[in-house]
Amino acid sequence: MSLLLLFLACSKQDVIRPNIKNKLASLDSITQTQTEDFLELDSLLQNSKDLTSLERAMLLFKKGEFLYINFKYQEAFNTHLKCYKLFVELNDIYNQGRSLITLSGASLHMGDVETSQIYALKALHLAKLIEDKRIEGKAYNQLFNLHYKLKDYSKALSYINVTDSLFSKGIDTASIISIKNNKASVYLQLKEYNKALNSYAEAMSLSQSKKSPKILASILNNIGFTYIEANKYENAEKFLRGAATLNNNIKAVNAAPYKGLGNLFLLRSKNDSARVNYYKALDIYVANKNVKEEIEVRDKLVAISILTGDYAKALDNQIIRDSLQLNVSALEKDRLLNFANVNYEVKQKETEINHQKEINTRNQWLLISTILLFIFLAIATAFYVYNTKLRAANKASKLEQSLLRVQMNPHFIFNTLAAIQNITLEGNAIKSSNYIAKFSKLIRQNFDYVRKESISLDKEIAMISNYIETQQLRFNNVFSYTIEIDQLMDVSKIQVPPMLLQPFLENAIEYGLKEKKEDGKLLLQIEKKEMSCYLLF
Repeated sequence: MSLLLLFLACSKQDVIRPNIKNKLASLDSITQTQTEDFLELDSLLQNSKDLTSLERAMLLFKKGEFLYINFKYQEAFNTHLKCYKLFVELNDIYNQGRSLITLSGASLHMGDVETSQIYALKALHLAKLIEDKRIEGKAYNQLFNLHYKLKDYSKALSYINVTDSLFSKGIDTASIISIKNNKASVYLQLKEYNKALNSYAEAMSLSQSKKSPKILASILNNIGFTYIEANKYENAEKFLRGAATLNNNIKAVNAAPYKGLGNLFLLRSKNDSARVNYYKALDIYVANKNVKEEIEVRDKLVAISILTGDYAKALDNQIIRDSLQLNVSALEKDRLLNFANVNYEVKQKETEINHQKEINTRNQWLLISTILLFIFLAIATAFYVYNTKLRAANKASKLEQSLLRVQMNPHFIFNTLAAIQNITLEGNAIKSSNYIAKFSKLIRQNFDYVRKESISLDKEIAMISNYIETQQLRFNNVFSYTIEIDQLMDVSKIQVPPMLLQPFLENAIEYGLKEKKEDGKLLLQIEKKEMSCYLLF
């Protein structure tokens, strides 16, 4: 049961229920005029507490898109930031990229070019990561908008060309038309009017195949503005009038053709015609509450009124224009203040996160240092214990050698004294005297060397030679001995424990040569690689 509940809890985070899916599908065609759908969407977000993370993210995405197309860029930015964070938690890279595109666009409209570029480049990275050409193209298009606003037209052209290549084989005709228009706008700024007109011609051809008169009217209007820039006023008038007529036929409200005609007639000093078209455009801008365009048109009307001597009308328009400008300035100030507050909160949050990261990093280093210290102490303790055991073993070995030497010496002395006693009883004074002399020399060597840790090999050999000769006298010379030393060895520089060889030689004599009557042989060989005693008898 617990596993089932856990599975259901996890699966809830990445599914969209059918009723929400249907609602999202109905919102795909949401426009500026469909405020009822937006209110229903907002109500759904506020009142539904059982939404999954994916459902909430998608509904926030739709809300952000509606706010964006209605020029509410700050609200759109905040909304998309929320859904982007949810998409990150869900590891939904595709929708992350879509949100980043809108975040970049909203930032650019609010004047934050740096943030806009950061989001656009993030979107571009994610698009390449999942190999989504559509999001990649939109990211490049956003970079185009950014550089176009910065008036870096050569860079803007390079980005829009990449966007065009990514969308050229697609089926999204509306996006391709928009790209062609953007490309034409760059050529227009670069004064390359023929290239601009060619791009508009491609866009117009696509709009006719798509049978979209509203898009076609917009393209006709753009072509008219291009001809104005190129000083071809007759061609400009044809296309602008064509755009205005097409808008009337489809009952589309668009002030751009009238504004274009007003500009055209003003350039041709046809002030009355210019005034008529400017007022047509003004009515639409006022109805749509497009204050910036209204200010621009009223500037033109003020100029026309002054040129025609209608100073009272000029003053009326100027007063309205100044009032609008004050409102725009106040709104811009509030927007900048709000944006600054949002940036401050973001920076403050980033500062808190960075501070926490620093604390975590210090704690990690402290933990690592503590662990390394314990490891070092453990290794030092292990070495100390090992060294202590080694010293104890060495001390025990030395003690054992000392004890062995102490045990060997009485054994040898008693045997030798017994031999001297026998020779003395035999009445051989010379032999007894020689034996006593060799034995006393051997005893003196023994006392001199036994207290030392080591002696040179030549002294050991001298003492062993004396010992063997003493044993020869004891056993009436029933054996002879030979000591062979490797010629490459320097016996004066080699150190060995005292009386190292004596026990082996003593055993060889006692158990190998003692019972022989004659012709016994004792051979001691000392080689360079290792000290070896070969006892032959």
